Amino acid sequence: MTVWRRVLSRRVSVEAMIELAMWLAIPYLLIGLVWAFFDAEQVRAIETALQTRLPAGADIAAFVQTTLLWPLLLLGTDICMA
Repeated sequence: MTVWRRVLSRRVSVEAMIELAMWLAIPYLLIGLVWAFFDAEQVRAIETALQTRLPAGADIAAFVQTTLLWPLLLLGTDICMA
């Protein structure tokens, strides 16, 4: 417990926190891009659901949505497009 207190008591600048978030976003986005590339059926399903609401950019929106929500898709749950 004292180790956690020592780690959490250190002062950290806002710039360091932003940099950490950006470094952590790189692997998250890379995994998401690979997941969206190999899970084309899910991208197509989301694209058909978005086609009525966003006809011009449904394909890109579906790819971005699959890329950002890959942890939910990893669990095997389908995204409800009601």
